[in-house]
Amino acid sequence: MTPQPHKVWEAYNEAENTRDFTAMAKLVAPDISITVNGIKSVSSAEEDQSEMRHVMDMYPDYRRILVEILSCGNRAVARWQMLGSSPTAPVLNATGCSIVTVKDGQITDAYLYYDSAALDSVLGQH
Repeated sequence: MTPQPHKVWEAYNEAENTRDFTAMAKLVAPDISITVNGIKSVSSAEEDQSEMRHVMDMYPDYRRILVEILSCGNRAVARWQMLGSSPTAPVLNATGCSIVTVKDGQITDAYLYYDSAALDSVLGQH
């Protein structure tokens, strides 16, 4: 039985919060496509891992809190809040929404929408 999309996203979020990069890699398709605020930003699982490692290096206490999640067909929509502090970067406090498509237990596409100058500055440094 194929896991429901919201369960896959929740598992990815949990792996992200515990820095379990092996679990994260299993939950995304090798050719995942991630679009952030309308701009295609990531085209592979390797890029996704690289971006997440960069954010976690900048924010040692990084975490993403799930506010709400809904599933419809092969998609899930999650509202979340990213938090983190850093001695060298602005405080991270970004609220946003992810829309993900899941196939065979892996996230194949993700659309992230958020408003946060702090996260933009971190991702832009990479």
